[in-house]
Amino acid sequence: MNEKVCVYLELPDYLAQWYAYQCREHHFVDDDICPIDPYRTLTPVDPIKGSQECLILKRFLKKQPTAIPEPIPEKANLAIAIPYFQERDPRVYNYLGPHAKAKLGKTIAESFRICLWDEIHQFAAWTRRQDETIFCFMENHGIACNETNWNAIAKVYQRMRNVYNVQKSRKKRSSSRR
Repeated sequence: MNEKVCVYLELPDYLAQWYAYQCREHHFVDDDICPIDPYRTLTPVDPIKGSQECLILKRFLKKQPTAIPEPIPEKANLAIAIPYFQERDPRVYNYLGPHAKAKLGKTIAESFRICLWDEIHQFAAWTRRQDETIFCFMENHGIACNETNWNAIAKVYQRMRNVYNVQKSRKKRSSSRR
């Protein structure tokens, strides 16, 4: 049996589910179907070749610092399978330090925010309420449609929208002074 060597991350549930679905969707891009069954926690996810996440793994993976590898973190909910890199065999290079793990998590979160903004913000002019739109986004990206995930995603979007509106307001004021 060819068991995958993984890096384990602790992310919010919606983020782990979103990332797992993005990777699965990419791997089924040439097929006529793409399974929609929900992501099961700690099921290994193959990162997209050439993605920022894959580049982080390639650059920052190193050999285990001790003879006994760290156990799987108790709160881990995402297992990213380490791909084989020509110069870094995952059987040997399978340790990601805490700062590299944090960078990997932040990269996934930033990709999520970009995707969320691209898909949700275009509907802002059409409707005052985003509840159905956020549920559609969740459904479309393999995120469990529950209140906890909805509230977290709505809060992320609300913060992004507030920053956007403040920047737009400042730009408007500075151009009106000229």
